[in-house]
Amino acid sequence: MSDFKINIIDGPSTPSKPSVNAGRSWKIAIIDDETSMHQATTLALNKVTILGYPLTFIHAYSGAEGQQLLEENPDTAVVLLDVVMETEDAGLQLASYIRNELGNHTTQIVLRTGQPGYAPEESVIENFEINDYKTKNELTRSKLFSTLCTSIRSYHNLVSIQKSRDGLRKIVDSAANQFQERSLASFTEGVLEQINVLFDIHSEGIFCVSSRPLNPPQQLEKIYCHATSKRQEDEHIIVAASKKYQKVFGHPLDSVELEPSSQCVIRQAFKEGKNVIQDGNIALYLDTPSRWKAVIYIMTDRTNLLDQLDPELLSVFIQNVALGLENTKFINQLFDAVFTDETTGLHSRLGFVDSQAPTLLKQTGRLTLAVIDIDDFHQINESLGFEYGNRVLKVFGKTLQQALPANSIVARLHSDAFAVATELEEPELCNMLQNLQDTRFSMDGGTFYLSATAGLFSVSYDGDIYDIEVALRRAEIALKQAKSKRRGSTLTFDDGMEKACTERLNLINKLRHDLAENRLYLVFQPKVDLRDDRIIGAEALIRWDHPELGEVSPGVFVPIAEAAGLSFELDTYVFRTACEILAANPHFPEIAVNISPLTLSRRELLPTLNGILQKYGIDKDRISLEITEGCFVQGENTKFNITMLHRQNWTLHLDDFGSGYSSFGYLLDLPVSVIKIDRIFTWGLSKCDRSETLLGGMVNMLKGMNKKVLIEGLETEEQLVAAVAAGLDMAQGYLFYKPMPLEAFNLALQEQVAIA
Repeated sequence: MSDFKINIIDGPSTPSKPSVNAGRSWKIAIIDDETSMHQATTLALNKVTILGYPLTFIHAYSGAEGQQLLEENPDTAVVLLDVVMETEDAGLQLASYIRNELGNHTTQIVLRTGQPGYAPEESVIENFEINDYKTKNELTRSKLFSTLCTSIRSYHNLVSIQKSRDGLRKIVDSAANQFQERSLASFTEGVLEQINVLFDIHSEGIFCVSSRPLNPPQQLEKIYCHATSKRQEDEHIIVAASKKYQKVFGHPLDSVELEPSSQCVIRQAFKEGKNVIQDGNIALYLDTPSRWKAVIYIMTDRTNLLDQLDPELLSVFIQNVALGLENTKFINQLFDAVFTDETTGLHSRLGFVDSQAPTLLKQTGRLTLAVIDIDDFHQINESLGFEYGNRVLKVFGKTLQQALPANSIVARLHSDAFAVATELEEPELCNMLQNLQDTRFSMDGGTFYLSATAGLFSVSYDGDIYDIEVALRRAEIALKQAKSKRRGSTLTFDDGMEKACTERLNLINKLRHDLAENRLYLVFQPKVDLRDDRIIGAEALIRWDHPELGEVSPGVFVPIAEAAGLSFELDTYVFRTACEILAANPHFPEIAVNISPLTLSRRELLPTLNGILQKYGIDKDRISLEITEGCFVQGENTKFNITMLHRQNWTLHLDDFGSGYSSFGYLLDLPVSVIKIDRIFTWGLSKCDRSETLLGGMVNMLKGMNKKVLIEGLETEEQLVAAVAAGLDMAQGYLFYKPMPLEAFNLALQEQVAIA
């Protein structure tokens, strides 16, 4: 948003009884096909003044010429119009054109005819708003003057009413659109027009001088801070100005070159708290509830205003203007709240996108945008508290500002993400951001280091402002790519990133659709007893065969589902489908279903699972839940759910043991009955004696804790021998069975029964 500035226009008005003003005149259009009528009228009214202004005559000799003349002179006061010209009704047709085609209802029309006894119908006079009708031979000089005087006074009143209506409309429109930046200019323009119309002031110059209000909006505060560091009651700054005084905008009143009498009038108005009018100097005093004291100073050539102004009208008008200024302050404060980040004092995302970055781009012609994310900032909040974290954000934002050129824009987008718009080229900005990794930040007498990851995108100005929101989104795409590759790095956007992002979004949408339509299916990988190779259970695995994409690997769509917040939907889909299959196949052994850490943290997990069991009539000993070590760092909700699952006699398996935290300590209190050793240990079997020794030790310890142990990923006979030697009696792997469709799993179970 532009700086707080009241734009007030210069606009002469029509005084009622001033001295003759050569700069203005009343336009009188003579439209007649007789040259003698032009000459006689001009001669009769030469050097005549009406209401303080002279007459200016413009001429046309036919109805067609009259149309063009009035199109070019819409401010014509009176038309002396011949009825009969090139046609018998040429004058009436022109009158209709003035009212209906030009939409001019202020210009006064006086019909003249050289044919005595000819008069237009009453409906014509009414419909075309004819001001008067005269025959040419009865228009003596005195009658012509009287007719013009009456017509000009009517024209002046109509114009005043129209100006008043326009001024009020601008104020009303501003109130209706007060949340738009342009409303302030519309409001003050309407105010000045009201001053001119209501009080008939011909203003040559006007400005508003103001004291500092309570809690001024930021843009207004900047004007005061730039002008003076004082905070006394008598600091008066120009906060609005017409064109004549535009150069003094934002300056103290003392710096304005004014006549001593003008300065005296302004200061008297402030001191006495009332309007002061002396000769041509007018000081209108305003005082709002927030102690915003202001004076609108008007310089005019009128010297008799004091006797002519209506005190009550002036008082009401000033009260309304004061209320408008107060609303203006609140509106600007609202913009400050929207465009400024409260925590850091930097620009907000909206301020960056809608105002600051577009303005800088237009000034410089080219910008590099960066979105910067502080790595692992959540750890600062969790360990030191949000208040400390907010202070870190302020220090980081200030450091960014100091490291960039002075005209650069820094904003806080959200949480720990910042945006930068700068003239620096991408390599220069990359170097600056890299140096930031080595910066020692100081706060509370201590120092710390921060790592930040960033994405860049460059924009150019070619006459149309580039959509900053689009540019920012592309920088954010580059940031996500950088975070997925290496924290603390900086990447520049390329089209391939956006294509990948679009494909990812399309994949998510297709996955949502197929989940809702139940188009995903399950496969089963059996678990075997190493003592007799019998199937003792199976793990249910999700698969997706899309009509267009074909078979989509779970290694692709499962992580995308987690990132898109679909983990719960995906896990409950698998659980529900597994229960449906178990209900249809009562001879099936225990089926294990994977539950992700995000799903395990959901409060609605247990009611949902219990509801599905009840729907299909499945006992808990027929289905188990496989969780991973990552579940134990998800927070209190996860711990609560694990505790409740144990209390409700659910069977829990710990999957991928040894791939993550690998702590035996938490197993002492963890309510899991089966430990699944990750395939990373399987790969080392038969190749390294230490791997076999380590595996044997792990198995002994786990069995000593009354845990059942299963090893994953067995693919060779050598691995099987080593696993048996380590004391394992359950396994899963391609050596026995690959994941198989439901029909194949059912067939394998039947074959096992037949052999037995």
